[in-house]
Amino acid sequence: MKKILFYIPVIIFTVFYGVVAIYDIGTISPVVAVWLAMFLMGGILLNKGMFWGGFLGALPAIHLIYMGTRETGQIINEMQIGIIVLIFYFVCGSLIFYRNKKMKNCHNL
Repeated sequence: MKKILFYIPVIIFTVFYGVVAIYDIGTISPVVAVWLAMFLMGGILLNKGMFWGGFLGALPAIHLIYMGTRETGQIINEMQIGIIVLIFYFVCGSLIFYRNKKMKNCHNL
């Protein structure tokens, strides 16, 4: 169960953009494929215990926050979603970092 935690953003965004693509609700930017790949790579790296995988997940979140500051005519403002995803990856990366640091200190004793 714990292993799937790092893949929550990629699952949510894939389902959302999959529904948009299947029902032809609107156009999907090619940048979305890059975002999904970065979320997936970030989840894989976090799952392997590499805290810097959180940085890969944070990059699309930062882009969402930036796009939320621009007036693009979107119905939903991307800034709130970006902030939530950024906090998620910050917390996950921090937990992995401190867990690895704690394990390293335990092995040095």
